Amino acid sequence: MAVYFGVRHFSPACAFFVREFLEREKPDVLLIEGPSDLSGMIAALCSEDVRFPAAILAYTDAAPVRTVLYPFADFSPELQAMKWAAAHGIPVQFCDLPSDCLLAHESESDADGENGEKPAGESVYARLERVSGTDSDTFWEYCFEGCNDFADFCAAAAEYGKSLRECSELHPHDALREAFMRRCIAEAEQKYGRVAVVTGAFHTAALQDVPFTNIDKKHTDTLKTVKSHATLMPYSFYRLSQRSGYGAGSKAPGFFEILWNCRLRGRLQEAAAAYLARLAAFQRQHGYSSSPAEVIEALRLADTLTLMRGGVIPALSDLRDAAVTCLGHGSFGEISLACADVEIGTKIGSLPEGSVHTSVQEDFLRQLHDLKLERFRTASAQETELDLRENLRVKSEKSAFLDLYRSRFLHQLRTAGVEFGTPVARQQDNATWAERWSLKWTPETEIQLVEASLTGDTVEQTARAALGMRLANANAVTDAADVLADAFLCGLPDAVREAVSAVQRMTADCASAADAGKTLGRLSGIARFGSIRRIDSSALPPLLQQIYLRFCLSAGGAAVCDANAAAELIAAVTAVNDACIAHDFLDDTRFLKLLMQFSESDRVNALISGFAAAILTERGSISAEQLSTLISRRLSRGTPPADAAAWFEGLAKRNRRALIGRLSLWEKLCDFISGLDDEEFKPVLLALRRTFSEFTAAEKSDIAENIGEVLGMSGLQAAEIVFSDLTEDEQAEIDALDDFDFDGI
Repeated sequence: MAVYFGVRHFSPACAFFVREFLEREKPDVLLIEGPSDLSGMIAALCSEDVRFPAAILAYTDAAPVRTVLYPFADFSPELQAMKWAAAHGIPVQFCDLPSDCLLAHESESDADGENGEKPAGESVYARLERVSGTDSDTFWEYCFEGCNDFADFCAAAAEYGKSLRECSELHPHDALREAFMRRCIAEAEQKYGRVAVVTGAFHTAALQDVPFTNIDKKHTDTLKTVKSHATLMPYSFYRLSQRSGYGAGSKAPGFFEILWNCRLRGRLQEAAAAYLARLAAFQRQHGYSSSPAEVIEALRLADTLTLMRGGVIPALSDLRDAAVTCLGHGSFGEISLACADVEIGTKIGSLPEGSVHTSVQEDFLRQLHDLKLERFRTASAQETELDLRENLRVKSEKSAFLDLYRSRFLHQLRTAGVEFGTPVARQQDNATWAERWSLKWTPETEIQLVEASLTGDTVEQTARAALGMRLANANAVTDAADVLADAFLCGLPDAVREAVSAVQRMTADCASAADAGKTLGRLSGIARFGSIRRIDSSALPPLLQQIYLRFCLSAGGAAVCDANAAAELIAAVTAVNDACIAHDFLDDTRFLKLLMQFSESDRVNALISGFAAAILTERGSISAEQLSTLISRRLSRGTPPADAAAWFEGLAKRNRRALIGRLSLWEKLCDFISGLDDEEFKPVLLALRRTFSEFTAAEKSDIAENIGEVLGMSGLQAAEIVFSDLTEDEQAEIDALDDFDFDGI
């Protein structure tokens, strides 16, 4: 004989009444909707050391990884049923399709979109909302969460499930699931006797008093499966609220936890006051005024709205409306953060050591403990500063280099595709011994750890595997250089050696000066600061020399290019210049000679030529007379206006303060501009506006003074002219540039 209790997932009322149902029925065995092959995890879920929310995760053991999730909260009726059975020594099993069959269905749905499509037409919940005049969640709260009578609740829940089924089109996969459940029920009756079945109310109507038939047997004798594994994992209220990967999530788990705790105390009517009080507390903690009188008025308004709308206790929608009116003073924006905190929350579950089932998860948890990072395992992002230098005030090596080991661990996670830590840019990037990270744990973090377990048994092994895959797929020397840099950051010497060999091979075939320059810059930083990370960098100097030579040999031809290629080459030249300054083993003379050729050549892109002159000036490698000659030649009538403007733009990219103090430059620029006709002036104006947009206000002010001196007026007069608003005629001329053809520039 079987008895049935239909539930709504994450319903506090269902979680409360299912225990009374089991107390009354006293079954010999309990069956619960869930993957039948994962029944062995029920005992671990019922452990007193588990803090919910938590979930069972089943996943395929081959890429691409498919997953199915079964999350539980304290107010999950399935969890309360499990705990009742465990407390009474009653066997408890899952009775739904095995996880390997569900994962096979997921794979088929991905391969064939139609298999995963929902039936066309209006959904049953949309129909329910249309008939009831309210959303389905509020309808459930009015009709069920306020109920205090067991018999009334069971009758209403059964009718609710029956109505849902009558108004729905059954999906073939759901039909297969229900056939399998009937099979499990029949087998349990034969083995144990009295069976209690706890499933979603939608399925109960198809199971109760429906016998297991030969047709059911035929459909369930042979099931499509894929090889899979399963593990327990912590979960979060935020993820429950998103219903991501689980179609029966909770709209407001934080609020439902309030309902659950109040019902357990026998004080369900206090839930509304608890919700509003928490909103007010959040507001006060974050600097907003929120008085007890406003909370009392909100509670009265919520009770009134509930009576008007036919409820027993205020639903979340009633409380939200009352809170907006009384606590938010008519604006939801004023209490939006408070609502998110109270209704959803940041609660994260936890599992005792040894209860997870992949070695990567275990390694992750172990390292969090060893590296003292457990406090960052929260749903709220927290930032931390790392000092990679040796701490001389401690005795043990582990403590002396704790932040370095933390850095390696976080970089290994990042490289393995596990989103736990994100590097944060620092305002002072010259502090190469320091790192800033933003750390945040989400259920996706745990899923990514499970996916990473396909490539290794530890975080370090998965990072090494990820680097190896990237190296195998590298198509350019810059890709290989990125792998090498990440290998250094991860502290993986073997991966460093493999990446060095790959960069050497690819450099020999590298025809792009831009790629060579970028690679040189990427690896130069490692060579400069590799000692801080305690990784042998002795292989880098000869590699940098090889890349440097490749750049110098190919840059001459690459500099004869268009504007897009010029921008890339300028970035490469910048990187090479920084590397030459940093490393004595690079032949700086060769680079400076190359820059001098760029600055003097008429064939080289004018932007690059001007930029080369800027670096030479900055390095003190060009005399004042040589620079004056270049300025006179480049800003003369003999130079095409567009080229002259581009040259000046390149020159202004470096060492602007020195240029501002060179009055002869501004004299030449003024003479050059004044000699242009209207058509020549338009493309020059575009380039100059782009150039000066990068200058600071103080720099622009100094330039105005220079121009004023050139034009024979005071700096104040020049500033008024330069910074004054445009007249209507001047603005019209500027607007006309929108129609100007700049394709030739």
